[in-house]
Amino acid sequence: MRPSLLLPFLVACGSDGPGPLEPGELTLEITTPKVGAELLSAEFPTITVEGRIETTNPAYGILQVFVNGTQVEIRDGQFTAEIDPEPGINHVAVEANDGFGLVVARELDVLWAPAYLPPIAGTTGFDLEGALELRLGQRFFDSRLFGTTLDLTTDPVVATDLASALELILWHVDLASLLPAGGITFGSGSSQLNIQIPGADPSQVIVDARVIHSPTKAIELSIDLNGVFLSMDGTFVFGNRTLVIDGGIAADMHATARLTLGTAADGSIDVGVTNVSAVVGPLVPAFTGPDGDELDAFITIGGNDFRLLVEGLIEEELIPTFTDKVPPLLEQLLGAADTLLDDVNFVLDPKLGTPITLMLDGKIGALDAMAGAPIGNSPGHVTVRQDLAIRTSGTAVHTSSRGAARIDETPTRPSANAAAVQLNLRQDFLNALLHSLWNAGLLEGTATFGGLSATVSAKLPPVVRPTPPSSSCKIDGERCDVILQLGQLDVGLGDFEQSFGVNATAGARIIVDGNTVSLKISSTPELRVWETSAKDGILTPIAVRDLIANVVWPELFGAIGDNLSITLPLPDLAALGLDDLAPGLANAKLDLLMRQRPTVTEGYLGLGADLELETPPPPP
Repeated sequence: MRPSLLLPFLVACGSDGPGPLEPGELTLEITTPKVGAELLSAEFPTITVEGRIETTNPAYGILQVFVNGTQVEIRDGQFTAEIDPEPGINHVAVEANDGFGLVVARELDVLWAPAYLPPIAGTTGFDLEGALELRLGQRFFDSRLFGTTLDLTTDPVVATDLASALELILWHVDLASLLPAGGITFGSGSSQLNIQIPGADPSQVIVDARVIHSPTKAIELSIDLNGVFLSMDGTFVFGNRTLVIDGGIAADMHATARLTLGTAADGSIDVGVTNVSAVVGPLVPAFTGPDGDELDAFITIGGNDFRLLVEGLIEEELIPTFTDKVPPLLEQLLGAADTLLDDVNFVLDPKLGTPITLMLDGKIGALDAMAGAPIGNSPGHVTVRQDLAIRTSGTAVHTSSRGAARIDETPTRPSANAAAVQLNLRQDFLNALLHSLWNAGLLEGTATFGGLSATVSAKLPPVVRPTPPSSSCKIDGERCDVILQLGQLDVGLGDFEQSFGVNATAGARIIVDGNTVSLKISSTPELRVWETSAKDGILTPIAVRDLIANVVWPELFGAIGDNLSITLPLPDLAALGLDDLAPGLANAKLDLLMRQRPTVTEGYLGLGADLELETPPPPP
């Protein structure tokens, strides 16, 4: 309750003296700012509130004015105040009284932001660069360079990065089965190798995958198969002799490849393979049978056709069978960024008149790579940025608008050190989307509820901003990630010759279900309703509150939350043919696991995840 100045009534001394003073009629007006103003912080560091207050009986009481709860000085019927703004919708409430209890109030909403994104001239649409970012950290590719994180003693076995996933795949694969089933013939004439390899069993598998940015954006892939024993059956023709092969040889095998990263002419991700090399370490013979010693000698002495033929077999036949599987996997994973919000269309109908169709079209805007450690202040990463075109089926009705409010002119990306995969969503995207719908007239029209017919007109676009630290907003017991604001919604009730202003605020959370990310908006907004009629009528703000809460809000923002979802990219293991390589890989399970709450900064919504490939233990 505002403090009142208690003044004694003037009472006549005689029966014919004057009676008590009658209260005057108060007139309150806010002259600055204007209803629905879009203020730029550089022009308006604070929100200046100016107005005037008048009474028809200045002798009655003392006039008082309060701006957002703080009393301000009145000079010659004029008052002014400064409000410290916050990015987004700011509410201005001015109350005046005469010191005894008569109170009049005026309220309005304005939008204040450090910058605005203008729509495409003459349209409701926006072209937004880098609306989405998919960042794959060095930790995603390989969290332990020159080593392995894979533990084969667990059931199931879980790989937590791309390198250990490749190691797990190689442990499952019967390497010998990758070679031609009918045997292999190498050489011709007087030097010819005809063999079958029934088994190829490594004692150690280590894969390294390192992000580089020079001389090109790429992943340097290194595969070490150590202590591989190749069981052999067949013959070796040498001159006019034929030696029977039995037993086998052991060798370390090392392969490298550079997987270059770029974009093709059509905008898709292109992964190329260059700098392929395959090296075989010293061959350790272990041949048996009548010709075993002689075959061992051929391997030990070296520099002969038999050794060259065996090295060629490993380098040209065995190693490429698994190095060829990696580029398609990366193309699927990185290329999925192109489809995160591509060709999304849905209709919104808040039951005010004409439904509006929202259309989103995404494309790869940039691909960056930076070498670095798996963790630390500057971790390595590969980042794909998606540009987004936002369009609607409506024509622009708010042509004088500055554009979509930017919460921060130089937004800060969330830290990517805590997760292998990071999805960043610009808050500019959400505010541009909401501005497009508002500018298309989605919140203009007539609504009916409980027998009441009301005209509705939103003077300001809805705005999304980070949840303030002081907010207690929760959805399903979890703290809200962002706050959705709808300001200066004018509602006219012609049958009653009344009008009202509405300010609505609701929390929203980023919901992760499997690898699908969506935005859940509270179905129950906090509503502030005030009368803007010249004279108070018989309807109270409660009727208008029910109209907004039960008709406009669920139809509009419920539909946005239901339709705006992102599916995080996961390669299709079946399409990669992994189950054809080994029976155990048919049951492989690839997941992106969210290990922390979404991160909200001034300008971005960030979501971190870790990769896991889960399979049964490899065969002994």
